Amino acid sequence: MVGLALIDRLTTNYPSIADPILARLPFVSLFGVGEVIFIALIAALTISFFRSRPQEVSYLLIMIGIYYALRGVFLFLMPIGSPLDAPPVDTRFHFYPYAGHAYFPGGHVGIMLLLAMMTINKPMRWVLIIAILIFGFGSMLTRAHYSGDILGGLMLGYVVYVFSERNIKQCWAKLQL
Repeated sequence: MVGLALIDRLTTNYPSIADPILARLPFVSLFGVGEVIFIALIAALTISFFRSRPQEVSYLLIMIGIYYALRGVFLFLMPIGSPLDAPPVDTRFHFYPYAGHAYFPGGHVGIMLLLAMMTINKPMRWVLIIAILIFGFGSMLTRAHYSGDILGGLMLGYVVYVFSERNIKQCWAKLQL
């Protein structure tokens, strides 16, 4: 959030960009349903993780920190505005304090994917990934995100997960001994 506040002070213009996928999708107003679904999914995933793997909570927090650090770099380098046909920010329901900009990569889907990938039960993991994809599609329908934001968030979340599993997990396990 500090980085976003800095970007907000340094940048005076957040241009919208054309998105060929959004241009073909209808706009759907869900009146904040997406934010509520996001909070519910995050809560369910977090509770599940805390119950099944409490010893790895610190490891998960490290992955989330890496994700947001990398996301912050993108947000700083690419300050883009709302999608072209998004409703004005003051008419939308949102919890995010910078809803008029800071889109790529999508943080909602990236964090949900990190949590889903940490799910031990593989069939449940796939159910969660499908739910995340549906959530991402809904984010595009409501013009909360560009299509590239969703794809970028998923890709960055997956890359952070794979990198962490290959490089950080072993180090973290050694520190826990």
